[in-house]
Amino acid sequence: MRLAQNPADLAKLVASGDMRRLVRALARYDAVQLGAQLDNLEPRAQDVVMQHLPVERRAAALAGMRYEVAAEIIGRLAPEEAAGLLDDLESDDAADILGRIDEAKLRQILARFDAADAHAIEELLAYPEHSAGGIMSPSFFSVHQDVTIAEATRLIQTADELPQHVQYLYVVDEHDRLVGVIGLRDLVLSKPDQPIHSVMATELVTVTADTDQEKVAEVASRYDLVAIPVVDEQRRLLGVVTIDDIVDVLREEATEDILRMAGAGQMMVDTRTFGPSFRARLPWLGAAAGGGLLVAISLQGFETALRSVPALALFMPVVAGMGGNVGTQSSTIVVRGIAVGYVEHTRIGRLVLREVALGASLGMVYGIVIALLAPLLGTTGSDPFGLGLVITLGMMGSMIIAAAVGTSAPLILNRLNIDPAIATGPFVTTSVDILGLLFYFWLATVVLNIVG
Repeated sequence: MRLAQNPADLAKLVASGDMRRLVRALARYDAVQLGAQLDNLEPRAQDVVMQHLPVERRAAALAGMRYEVAAEIIGRLAPEEAAGLLDDLESDDAADILGRIDEAKLRQILARFDAADAHAIEELLAYPEHSAGGIMSPSFFSVHQDVTIAEATRLIQTADELPQHVQYLYVVDEHDRLVGVIGLRDLVLSKPDQPIHSVMATELVTVTADTDQEKVAEVASRYDLVAIPVVDEQRRLLGVVTIDDIVDVLREEATEDILRMAGAGQMMVDTRTFGPSFRARLPWLGAAAGGGLLVAISLQGFETALRSVPALALFMPVVAGMGGNVGTQSSTIVVRGIAVGYVEHTRIGRLVLREVALGASLGMVYGIVIALLAPLLGTTGSDPFGLGLVITLGMMGSMIIAAAVGTSAPLILNRLNIDPAIATGPFVTTSVDILGLLFYFWLATVVLNIVG
């Protein structure tokens, strides 16, 4: 497979106006590579590239793009052209794109669809965006439980149209309720005259339409599935979440967690524009600024300690910084552990104790090292041993607090059904700064016998 060129090359070709060279360059991209390149081009360049792609390649390129960017392109097209392009996509992919454009344009586009296709897309759009129903494909292949292997095989071979991703054959009863599933490999290896109900798997892993997409991905990962059936209350088959959608969910959820933990919002905004980035970061940084003010307010009672031992101020950044790093490490481990199912409720106490023990051990090691280096800064004052003890114990205390807060906060938020990823933003940082520095200065007043 030939690797794609840098997207800057396409941008230069568009800017140069040499469309002949652009067409030749586009021929060297497959659909996935082309979609990835289009994701990173300016809107005008995207439109030019799409116009110079062969008509039969446009839908595949659109399917290879991020849904948010694909929706922007669809939004700039005439309704008739947009409908023709989306009609070549799987209905779940079309719904994912259409769900991101404004209502008026959506109605105009759906009016150009065949009635049955428009109804299928509208049904998908009716489900919550991040649910199994919102990401499932309504296309699947099912047979009655009384057919033989030979009959099931013939039905597949003579079908007018098969779903794009066919990994399993779903078996239903006379009421269309899901009763079993058989993989295509098992179908091929079974004897033709066997009834399908004798070889199908009856221990089924299913989800409902309102199951959160993150839970769907977790189930697929745990059971090593490439597709999960979605059923209603009567166990009737509604659709299938396939492996391509599962991978998209895993990527989307991981990105969301990382952005939230960094305090940069919860979605990957368009990096080409200033406004969305500004709006996404403003509230989180505002919370961090408020947290900084709370730290300043909480330390107002220790002016005497700073006047008596000015060297204490020199080590405030390292005490707060090391505590913040430990808090972030602990909370990141817990957040990802919860997300992928590694954190079991029966082992929460052990996890918290382990992180606190790590914080204490690391704090002792770094506290001793920094205390030993303090004389090199000429900051020992009249009680070098006391200052070294304050630095060592203060570092230990700050990192113990950070580990406890960083581990406990995501667990508590998860128990309250709040996304635990937000715990590693300003909340953990501010809590660790306030509690760690309060402990540090309180310790200084006790060890160095500072009277306020």
